[in-house]
Amino acid sequence: MIQRSVIGSRVRRTDGREKVTGAAEYAVDVMPEGTLWCRFLRSPLPHARVSRIDVGAARSLPGVHAILTGSDVEGLRHGNMFVDEPLLASWDRLRFIGDKVAVVAADDADIAERALALIEVEYEELPALLTTQDAIAAGAPVLHPDFDTYRGVPELGEPSNEYGATSHGWGDLEQGFAEADVVIERTYQTPRMHQAYLEAHSSTVMIDTNGKVDVWTSTQAPTARRVHMARLMDVAREDVHINFAQVGGAFGGKFDVSAAVVCYFLAKVTGRPVKYVMDYSEELSAMNPRHASEIRIKAGVKRDGTLTAWDAEGWFPTGGYAAYAPVPVLGGLLGTTMVNSYRIPSVRIVGHQAYTNTVPGGYFRGPGIIQALFASESHLDVLATEISMDPLDLRLTNAITSADQVVDHGAWKPQSSPGAEDHQRVRLTETLHRAAEVSGYHDPRPDNVGYGIAVHEATDTGFDTHAAVNIHEDGTIVANMSVFDPGVGTGTMLAQIIAEELGVDPEGVQVVPWDTRGPRDWGVGGQRGARTMTQAAFDASINARDSIGRLAAEYFGWAEERLRFANGKVVHEPTGESVALGEIAGRNGEPVVGRGSTDEPRDTAYVSFAVHVAKVEVDPETGEVNLVKYTATHETGRVVNLTNFEGQIEGGSIQGIGQAMTEELRLEDGRVTNPTLADYKIPNIRDIPEFEMAILDSDVGNGPYKVRGVGDMPIVLAPAAIANAIADAIGVRVTVLPLTAEKVYRELRSLG
Repeated sequence: MIQRSVIGSRVRRTDGREKVTGAAEYAVDVMPEGTLWCRFLRSPLPHARVSRIDVGAARSLPGVHAILTGSDVEGLRHGNMFVDEPLLASWDRLRFIGDKVAVVAADDADIAERALALIEVEYEELPALLTTQDAIAAGAPVLHPDFDTYRGVPELGEPSNEYGATSHGWGDLEQGFAEADVVIERTYQTPRMHQAYLEAHSSTVMIDTNGKVDVWTSTQAPTARRVHMARLMDVAREDVHINFAQVGGAFGGKFDVSAAVVCYFLAKVTGRPVKYVMDYSEELSAMNPRHASEIRIKAGVKRDGTLTAWDAEGWFPTGGYAAYAPVPVLGGLLGTTMVNSYRIPSVRIVGHQAYTNTVPGGYFRGPGIIQALFASESHLDVLATEISMDPLDLRLTNAITSADQVVDHGAWKPQSSPGAEDHQRVRLTETLHRAAEVSGYHDPRPDNVGYGIAVHEATDTGFDTHAAVNIHEDGTIVANMSVFDPGVGTGTMLAQIIAEELGVDPEGVQVVPWDTRGPRDWGVGGQRGARTMTQAAFDASINARDSIGRLAAEYFGWAEERLRFANGKVVHEPTGESVALGEIAGRNGEPVVGRGSTDEPRDTAYVSFAVHVAKVEVDPETGEVNLVKYTATHETGRVVNLTNFEGQIEGGSIQGIGQAMTEELRLEDGRVTNPTLADYKIPNIRDIPEFEMAILDSDVGNGPYKVRGVGDMPIVLAPAAIANAIADAIGVRVTVLPLTAEKVYRELRSLG
């Protein structure tokens, strides 16, 4: 095993000082001279056509500079993959409460708001489909009759609100159920949940005298989004420049750039920069939350705990548009993640995603997984209870123990040969035992105290990323990356790798992200950062090290193979002579630059496992749930930065606890009824229990450092773990999130 001094250590965040002192600049902070503010007029109806719109009074309001309606951008639609949402929908039809009708640009946001109130609109109300079952019912009106004409979609042939079903499975279900001693069917539901990032969506757009476009926008995928912006603006891609700005959290929710495109059209009309900042009522009522779900599971098990059959079907209301959604062509929202950790001979999993007249759903850390695991890990405990088996023992009985037991499901392509270089020893049972030990799972349980367990496996997405290291004459080392880091620590990881390979202090490496004039990057998501950036950064570092070595050999007559790098210097081992890296760059007459790139396949040979355990105490008189302790155990590869890795687990687990116990976007007749952070309850310090963590690292993983990601894993297990703990404590099961005292109380009273 190679000994490393920086990789695996606790290195401070490269962007930490700027962020905690307030010096970091976000898109919301950018304010070019003469900037106008814009605000959107949004639909008050879930489904309607605009029969008349009059902007005359609004246009005459002092301070108003431009108003656009649907007719000004007719035919223009946007979307991540399925390009189905109009920039302004009043030329087409309005498909949810909050859909964009018109937009005003004014001297300030208050004037823009007053102008919105002066716009006169007459609506033709249309029948609204508010649930998936409504949308897929026979005879339901089709919300997107022109679906097959949209960019990026697979043709349906016949218009349908169910724009894509997914199906996965293997084995013989009929035989599997026949072999079972017990067959149980249940339905589980989850609500819409918001990402609750601290920085709301914001965009500022400025057009120079040559028609080139400068953009500052809160996006986690700037180079990927630039392509769509250029298409909608009808300008050359190279003329759209997305400047770097910090991203104040994303969690999968910041791929949308439609508001930036609208700002462009307003800037084009007014000749002034235009800015839009979404307020939080808009964020909560109109911006891509996690999809609601209803998942039915029918499963069979033998008395000895052997699972024989698994039949699951899920329904997900996409909302008015699929512009933000994980779409079926990428596997959809319901896949085999609910069973990948277990040996089940017969499986069928079917997912339905359908257009509804509700707020469009989008990506959120573990899209579809939190819904699936709440259902599946809850159902495993239901089965265990029915056969009088401890839930941990049921999982141990069925846990996969080797790669050859894995059914090929697309993302994980395990190397099953033990002698192969990339063979992974599956450590799920070890992780289960470790989680039980650390959490105190086997401790005596007082009355009304229960433990709940949940299991997950995850792989790392690949695709492209790029990095560079620049060594300057004064000894300054500047690192570049093609990522706008929304808080996951990618820049710190880049600095660590450069420090490791060049023998310098990581805190002396300045990380400067490229803007979109730099190389393309797929964006932040799919816990891909560790997998891709470690490889690109390693290549860039080695490239720079080789260049420095060649120059040192040339200038001093040293043999390249006898050089080592330490303390910011090149050291000639035979003589002990050394020279600073900056001095070599100075002799070179220009910075020494190393570049690295990678373009990884989507699939990987490696998988990580997580087991979370919740301990709760429940008041049987009121149903109040006190989360006493939460334990997160993660099996992984080599950890690059332990502080960041632990932070991902802690932060994700707390997000998951909130989504288990308090978070819910409530809809009534298609309208979000709690669109403020006073009513949408995210966890605060009083909600956080005793937290314990165990990390089972290894030398098995991706790239030169053998890493595996962690990003999406921690958030998805809390709902099932806590629901299972409640059932263990008081013998009742809540199957609808969030797990409120009211729901627990009702279940207790139903027992008589």
